[in-house]
Amino acid sequence: MSPIPMSTLLPGMQVYKYELKRRIGSGNFGEVWLARDNAVGHEYAIKILLPGMPVPERLREAYIGHSLAHGNLVHVHQADVVNIGGNELVIIAMDYQPEGSITKLANSSSFIPLPDVIRIGIDILRGLEYLHGQNIFHNDVKPENVLLGEDRRGMLGDYGIVGISTDGSPVPPQSTYRIHCAPEVLNHIGIDAKTDIFQTGMTLFRMLVGLGTLRDKFNKLGETNYYQAICNSKLVTVNDFPHYIPNRLRRIILKSLSSNPADRYVSALEMRRDLEKLNFPGYWTVAPSGAFIGYCNNYEYRFEQRKSVGGKSEVIAFKKNKATQRETRIAKHCSSGLNDAQAAKQIERFVKAVVEGK
Repeated sequence: MSPIPMSTLLPGMQVYKYELKRRIGSGNFGEVWLARDNAVGHEYAIKILLPGMPVPERLREAYIGHSLAHGNLVHVHQADVVNIGGNELVIIAMDYQPEGSITKLANSSSFIPLPDVIRIGIDILRGLEYLHGQNIFHNDVKPENVLLGEDRRGMLGDYGIVGISTDGSPVPPQSTYRIHCAPEVLNHIGIDAKTDIFQTGMTLFRMLVGLGTLRDKFNKLGETNYYQAICNSKLVTVNDFPHYIPNRLRRIILKSLSSNPADRYVSALEMRRDLEKLNFPGYWTVAPSGAFIGYCNNYEYRFEQRKSVGGKSEVIAFKKNKATQRETRIAKHCSSGLNDAQAAKQIERFVKAVVEGK
C-alpha cells in the first residue's frame, strides 16, 4: 500500500473513521478538513498532520488543546495516530466553527470595522487570561488563528507552537510567526505572557488598518530592517493609524507594542479592562462598491471633496436617515475655499466626529 500524499485528499474520501467533506485550511503542517466522524455521527474540523516530526511532538498540540475549557478557546476533542501506507498520520479533531476565521469580517479594503475589532480583541484577551493562568503562552496570536464561534465570539485556536512554563517565567519558543515576532524573541530572551500581549497588539493593528499591512511592511523593509523597527518601537507609530481609529484605541495598541516589556500591559486582564472602557457609538467601513461609509445610531454618513476653479476644495458632509433614506447636508462639517491641508483636516474632524457620536 503506497503513501497517500496530501495533494490526493479529496472530498468524499475516507481517512480512518473520517469522511472528508471540504478542505478548510492548509499549511506546511498538513491540512484542515471539515469531516464526519462516522463512529459517532458528528462533524469536526480535523487537522491532518504530515509525517516529519516524531508522533509525540505532533500530539502535543492535541494534548494541550484537549485540556482547555474556555469559551474563547477552541477545544480539541480527540486525536488519532493512523498508519496509512506505512506513514503515521496524526489526526486532531476539534469543534467546527462554520463562520471560519475573523478575516472573513474584513471589508473590501481588508480592514475590520471598529466595533468588531474591540469585541474580538476582548475575546482574545479573555482566552489569553485563561492560558496564562495555567502558565501556557499561545505564541501564535494572529487573525487567521481567531475563529468566529457562536454569537460571533472570538475563539483563539491553533496550539502548534505554544510554550509551557512551570512558573510563568519565559521559555524558549519552538517556532515563531515572523511578522508578529516580539523583541524578546529577537533578543533570545524567550516567550511569556507579554509576548502574547505584543502579538495581540499586532493582531488588533492589522484588523483595524488592513490585514496585509504588516506583511507589506515586512516585504518592503526586508527581515533585518523590519526586526530592527520592532526593537526600536518604530514599526507601528501613531502616524500609521487612519482617522477612523480613535486616539484612545491607538494608545492601547501602542502600549501593547512597546519594545520594552516593562512598558506594556502587566497582563491580558489589564489590557482587556482598557478595551472594555471604550464605547464608541460610530464607526467607518468600506462598502463593496469601494465607498467609505460611516455609521452612527440611525444614520449613515459620507463626504465628498470637490475641486473648484483655482485648485481650492469644497468638503461636503452628508447624513442619511436609515429608516427614511432621506439624505441631508451637515452644515457644520461643510466648508469651501480650502487648500489641500485644510480639506484634509476638515475631513479628519468629520470622520472622528462620527466615531465619537458628536
